[in-house]
This record gives sequence, C-alpha cells and structure tokens, in this order.
Amino acid sequence: MIGMNKRLTKLGLLSTAISCGLTAAGCSSGDTASSRPPSAEVPKSTASKPTENLQPVTLNVFNGRSSEVGNYWDQLLTEPLKKKYPHITINQIKGDITKVVAEGTPIDVYIMAHVDLGNFIQLDLADDIEPLMKTHNMSLSRFDPNVIQTLRAISPDGKKLLGIPFYLQFTTLYYNKDIFDILGVPYPKDGMTWDDTIQLAKKVSATHDGKAYLGFKADQAQRMADPLGITSVDPKTNKASVNNDKYKKVFQLTQQFFSIPGNGAKDEKDVNAGPVNLFAKDKALAMYFGVNRFPTLQKADVNWDIAQSPYYPDKPNYGGIIDSFMAGVSKTSKHKDDAFRVLEVFTSDENQLYSSRALGYVSPLLDKRMQEQFGAELDFLKGKNVQAIFKSKNAIPDPMSIYRNDSLTILLEEHGKYIMGQQDVNTALKTAEERINKKIESLAH
Repeated sequence: MIGMNKRLTKLGLLSTAISCGLTAAGCSSGDTASSRPPSAEVPKSTASKPTENLQPVTLNVFNGRSSEVGNYWDQLLTEPLKKKYPHITINQIKGDITKVVAEGTPIDVYIMAHVDLGNFIQLDLADDIEPLMKTHNMSLSRFDPNVIQTLRAISPDGKKLLGIPFYLQFTTLYYNKDIFDILGVPYPKDGMTWDDTIQLAKKVSATHDGKAYLGFKADQAQRMADPLGITSVDPKTNKASVNNDKYKKVFQLTQQFFSIPGNGAKDEKDVNAGPVNLFAKDKALAMYFGVNRFPTLQKADVNWDIAQSPYYPDKPNYGGIIDSFMAGVSKTSKHKDDAFRVLEVFTSDENQLYSSRALGYVSPLLDKRMQEQFGAELDFLKGKNVQAIFKSKNAIPDPMSIYRNDSLTILLEEHGKYIMGQQDVNTALKTAEERINKKIESLAH
C-alpha cells in the first residue's frame, strides 16, 4: 500500500471537484425552505439496531455536494437527526478532501457524487458499507438494483459497495416556449430522436426583430455520449478510450447541430461552455439539453417547459447514464455505528419522499410514490411536464477511472477544435487519446 503522504501528493494533482459543465454530475434542484413542510405519510424505514445506552457524539461529515446537500443541510440532516438520534451532533466539512485529510481533520461520513469516489479510494477513506447495513438491518432491496450495480463497479474489486445512493441526476430537454411561439414552430415533444431534434433546431435557429436565437445546445459533448454508457478512460488499464466509433458518433452528432446556420459557436471554448445563462438569463436559446437546472429556472424570468431527452435510434428512450450522489462511512471513523445512523436518516423513506416532493430530487428508491409525488410541493413546477424526466432510461455506465475528470478536460478541448474546423474528427480523437495517456502518466508518477 502506498503511504498516506505519497497518496496525498498524487491526489493533490488530480481534479477533486466535478463542474456541472464538465461531467454528468450536475447541479440539482430545490425550493429554499427554512424547515421541512409536512409531506405525505410514508411507512417507517427499516429500523436501526437498538438505541439504548447511546452516548453523545460529534461527527464530521464531509460534504462534497455543497449545492444539493449544503443548501438544505438542516432539512436533510440536522432536523431529522435531532428527532431520531438526539445524541448525534454533526459538523459539516467542506473543501478539497486532499487538503482536509492532510490537515488531520478526521472524517466520519462522506457525501459526494459517485464519480468523485476515486479520490476517496486513493486516500484510503472509502469503506465497504454492507457489514454496517447488515448490523443495522438496512436492506438493499429498497434501492434500484441498477444504481447499486453502478456503485459496486467503482470499487477496486468491482464488488464492494462503498456508499449508499441518496439522489439521482437526470437529463431532459428544456425549451423556451416564447421562442417557439414567436417563430410559429410546434413545441418539442416526448419521444424525439436526435435526428428529430436536429430538424427542429433548424426551424428555431433564426433571427426575429433583430434578436438572434440559437436552436440547440447541450451542456457539453460528454452529455450526449452518456446515453451510450461510454467513458473516456478504461479503469482496468488506466488508458484513454476515446479513439473509437462510439465517440466518433457523438462528435459527428454534435457537429450536425453546430453546422446549422445561426447555431454555431463563437470559438472553440464556447463549444462546450455551459449554456444555462444563454437559456435562462439571455433567453436566446430555444432548446437546451442538460441536467437538473430547476434552482436556476425557479428564479429565472423565462417561459420554459421540458420534454423527454432525445435518444439514439439504436438506444430508444435512453437519455443519460446512472449518475448518483452517495453517502458512506469513512474507513478511519472511530464512531462507525453512529456514522451509519446518519446514513440511515439521510436515506430513510421519510427523508427521500421529502426530497422528492419539496426539493425536486429524483430518489434511488423503488417506492413508486417517489416519482408520483415528484415536485408536489414546488409551485414553480405546477403545469410543467415533469413526468417527462421519468420516461427516459439511464444507461449503466462503463466503470469510471479516477482519471476521468482530467481526461474529459482534454477530450472537450479537442472536440472544440473539431467543431471550429481546426481538425477532422479522426485527428481530434487520436490527439485526445494521446494527450490523455500522457496526462495520466504524469499524474501516476
């Protein structure tokens, strides 16, 4: 085992944060509230082991999802914990996990996007959660088995479960109703293929009364690769895996959109720049393919709705990948039973239904009410086609390497050059593959 100091040095070179514009893990939704509103009744979640003789304890919870969890810390953790386990006090720890560990701060619970887990594995913090689940009588049967399978695939042996999912990302097609009305074009509908979307984008890439409207833009190119389940680095070899027919298919699809007159990019950096403000603030984008942008749209003065994610004809109804946020108990925690009680409350039926109804979070639980009551307490979603979110399937992604984030930065740079006509698709993918391998080699030594 490499020593902790060496691990910290190597991890300090890696990207530890996932930006909404670079990865599948994106921003979440919610309606700010000071306390939990009453939600529909749900059955009691699986009980933990007997709680007699519990002693007061303070736990450090590393929160790697500041927006999805940090903005609702009291509602999701502090208040329900105080109600069920008043002996537990929690401290929220934020920042770069590598620096946090280097400073000697003990971690009891970690909360993160599952694509961030590689950093915790390298720091020897991630631990198998199933022994604690067994001790505390928590059943995996409550969770979507495909999500659990995806999380297992991240562990070094592909078998251990290093955390419990609490929230699933989604993708959807947002559209500006006013632009479609101005141009006299019918709104997007559920069940469109990518070819359908291209044809629709051609109709709404136009100038009207002196204002130019772009027809379509995605968060970035990887978002359109996600339904194919592909990832940019093979974790078994830690070698690039982009110079292939699947990524070529994605690059060429994006080029079809950018080649539409009036729908081009300003420069290579603009190609994969997130278009949230273009859609919500400037109101100059007709269709936007992205992840959960409800917090932004809740405050935006734009007349919007959503449709089901477009799909590839050979992958009908697949709109993205299984992209989960998870919580686990640190291997170094001295209070593992109490740390697990935090997870128990966090992923309880009660908390999950609250998150679905009042925050607009997609739950990993199989309970149908999580979908049926999605967004029920969010007034700004009234009349929106929110069930379109659940019409798409999410592909089980290829296992993700710890170098995924670094590789995506390079891949998107070469993609931008391709879109701007500086190189052909074969050169772009070949160059990306070579650069990624050199980057991994430099990080690994």
